[in-house]
Amino acid sequence: MTGDISQLHDIQTFKGVYVSFAGGEGGKITQKGTVSNGVLNFENVNYAPELKHRLLSVSHIYDKGYSTHFTDKECLILKPGVVILEEWILVKSKRDGNAYVIDMNSNIPNEVTCLFSKVSEQNAMLWYRRLSHANAKNMIRLSKNELVRGLPVRDFITFEKCVSCAQGKHHRKPHLPK
Repeated sequence: MTGDISQLHDIQTFKGVYVSFAGGEGGKITQKGTVSNGVLNFENVNYAPELKHRLLSVSHIYDKGYSTHFTDKECLILKPGVVILEEWILVKSKRDGNAYVIDMNSNIPNEVTCLFSKVSEQNAMLWYRRLSHANAKNMIRLSKNELVRGLPVRDFITFEKCVSCAQGKHHRKPHLPK
């Protein structure tokens, strides 16, 4: 899509549709034509006089048989047949109409390893007593930093039913009513 009619040749006038641009502005497509630089030709390029910038559709490039590579400074349009090595690809996205949709949940590597598990309640209670009734936050810190030999590196649960801890947290003994 362009706003510069001088770039187009083989121009056809037609009753176009209204399109919205960034910033809430918009315009009507009134003509379409072909853009060429001597090496590449793109047909059916829309002309909207209100458009201040040229827009290039990636799906339009792929429909012509070319591929692209984007960097922080430029977009490269590559010759047909250029193959990208499989180990260079981090994420693939499927084309849906004229848009490419990236599903960040579907491109999970095959070698996924579980890195989180909880310790059994019996084993956790044993270590809880061995470490003088330490709270779960301190036990997790001790296990992750490997500060205690034999302590499993897992997520510890809190013990709310520990009678001695409950008694130790009382400020004074209850007095009997008379």
